[in-house]
Amino acid sequence: MVSSEEQQEASPVAIVGTREYIFSENIGILGDVAAGKEQTFGTLFARTLARIGGKLHYGHPDFLNTIFMTTRGGVSKAQKGLHLNEDIYAGMNAVLRGGRIKHCEYMQCGKGRDLGFGSILNFNTKIGAGMGEQMLSREYYYLGTQLPLDRFLSFYYAHPGFHLNNVFIIFSLQLFLLVALNLASLVHESVVCEYNRHVPITDPRKPTGCSNLIPMIKWLERSVFSIFTVFSLSFLPLCVQELTERGIWRAFTRLSKHLMCLSPMFEVFVCKIYSQSLINDMSFGGARYIATGRGFATVRVPFHLLFSRFSSESFYFAGSALAMLLFCSLALWDIALLYFWLTMFALLVAPFLYNPNQFAWTEFFLDYKRYLQWLSSGNSSSQANSWIGHIRAMRIQGTGSKRRATMEVIEKRTSDFKKPSFVNMISSQIIPSLLHFSVVSTAYLFMNAQNEVKNSRQTNPILGIALFSLGPVVINALLLLALFVVSVLIGPIISLCIPKFPSLIAAVAHTVSIVVYVITFELLWFTQNWDFKMAILGMYICTLIQGILFKIITTTLLTREFKHDRSNKAWWSGKWIGSGMGWRTVTQPLREYFCKIIEMSMFVNDFFLGHFILFIQFPVLLIPYVDKWHSLMLFWLRPERQIRPQVLSPKKRRRRRAAMQFYFVVFLLMFTLTVMIFALPLIIRDFFGVDLHRYIPEIAIDIFQPDSIPSTKKGLAGYKLYMSSKKNGSRKL
Repeated sequence: MVSSEEQQEASPVAIVGTREYIFSENIGILGDVAAGKEQTFGTLFARTLARIGGKLHYGHPDFLNTIFMTTRGGVSKAQKGLHLNEDIYAGMNAVLRGGRIKHCEYMQCGKGRDLGFGSILNFNTKIGAGMGEQMLSREYYYLGTQLPLDRFLSFYYAHPGFHLNNVFIIFSLQLFLLVALNLASLVHESVVCEYNRHVPITDPRKPTGCSNLIPMIKWLERSVFSIFTVFSLSFLPLCVQELTERGIWRAFTRLSKHLMCLSPMFEVFVCKIYSQSLINDMSFGGARYIATGRGFATVRVPFHLLFSRFSSESFYFAGSALAMLLFCSLALWDIALLYFWLTMFALLVAPFLYNPNQFAWTEFFLDYKRYLQWLSSGNSSSQANSWIGHIRAMRIQGTGSKRRATMEVIEKRTSDFKKPSFVNMISSQIIPSLLHFSVVSTAYLFMNAQNEVKNSRQTNPILGIALFSLGPVVINALLLLALFVVSVLIGPIISLCIPKFPSLIAAVAHTVSIVVYVITFELLWFTQNWDFKMAILGMYICTLIQGILFKIITTTLLTREFKHDRSNKAWWSGKWIGSGMGWRTVTQPLREYFCKIIEMSMFVNDFFLGHFILFIQFPVLLIPYVDKWHSLMLFWLRPERQIRPQVLSPKKRRRRRAAMQFYFVVFLLMFTLTVMIFALPLIIRDFFGVDLHRYIPEIAIDIFQPDSIPSTKKGLAGYKLYMSSKKNGSRKL
């Protein structure tokens, strides 16, 4: 490596970068956000990096010194996967071989960016996964070990540091929720001390035996405020760019439109996609080029495609975080938690918020129809998009794919996956889950410890959690064995008369699994004396235990995955002999049995998570003209210039209307049943006055919490009551 002084004196210019103008900035909020990012990075950030010697080549409109580049490493890097961040290595090779990269302001290149939500997120996924490959390259090692400190810090923040920052943001959110969860359990079960920051800490605490927890709650509020402040600073580069080039009014109007169109929710989701893409590549590998599509940004994407695309990257994380956040809000409500509610809702609803015509009445319920079909398809015949295909695509990252190829169409759509190493799976999947479980279980056990309660009956919460977490898995395993015998004995014969018999068997298994999990939740709620927050926390721990169990099974017991789906169809139909898997027909049923045990629980998870996302969107449908307001937000179109709906024949319109009406009724029925899961036990207890504790068997009494009167001294409610009584007493004096 050459020093900066020598580089300025003798190093030839290898690359000259130019300014960029993104002309797609006026086509809706997503186009403007993408243009703003490209504009600040390609112009403002590039000119700064060029000044301090940290600019590289990023595929932007740059002029390359052909003689220098082709004789010193080339303009890209040979790699197994084509078109994956190969252009970034041109700048690295130029810098490593003594070349200079400059930026000029007197030339400008026009450029268009992605306009649709899916194409933008595909691009971000590709960049995030490519960064994982770059961090393993020798060029990063050379630059990281030989650059001077000033250029190294510039290189770090502009390249790997940006993506690692996204990882740390999501990691800090999870850590913060874990701390808040334990703090909520501690405050809820403790007597909180009177707090006055002007009183010395050595003074005796009041009331006697209390815990000084108010400073921790104040810390929680300050931390959220600091996070919000740092997040607000992310809008600063675009503001500076607009302010210096177009003036105060243009900067104010552009940022105002971003805020009014809820672009912060989009930025939160983009941060999660960047983070998860990098983590997945470092854990499993398999980074590859993703065609962003760049289709029409006005096309509506069905719900099930959005769910399958972003569930593993965002929805599962947001669902688990919402469970922790709900417990924290019920046990320790503070206005600071509102920030996390908004963040988690952004991770859940951002793909649908930026989906054109998402809140069109007819399309919404036709989407629900496609979602139910997506959940149940793929068991009788191969389907391009199905829930089982989505699960297999997630599982194949951890198991790898078999190298033996056939000519099936579904196999051609599946990429080759190398099986991750055992150490990688343990360190990236199992150990973090165990640490997460240990922190959450500490809060749960403390909540069940009956703190400050005298002469109470001893309970065994560990036994209860073990029963409620492993019980549904055992029941599903026994059910699958019974259905396997049925499908093998009568499946091949009945399938001749009823081609959809495998789908029927799968529907029975999945329905029973849903009922089993609902009953498990009700029993867990019952053991906690109908304390809803404890039921939420207990069910969350059950899902953590099951997740750890399933990851251990995937890591230790599952062999490589077939690219085709013959084993899944053979399981439900019983046609193992004619499945075309050769001698693997002997061993494949046992492997598929373990897969089906995992899939039964994952189906329940996706069923309730998908319905929850649909339920929280339903109130928006009731707003008058919401579809027009939504299009105005996305594309900045006036009401008279709205996108016209497609022209359909009268027959097709009648069919769509009939399907919409039917699935509207189904949707309301599912919503009613979901509400009854939470309301029915309370109605039986409070309205009908039925004491269910009389029916508890003696053998199960240890897992039930004693029916004690809640203490008025514990928690924030007890603290506020104590402070108000003290204030009233001082007034009387």
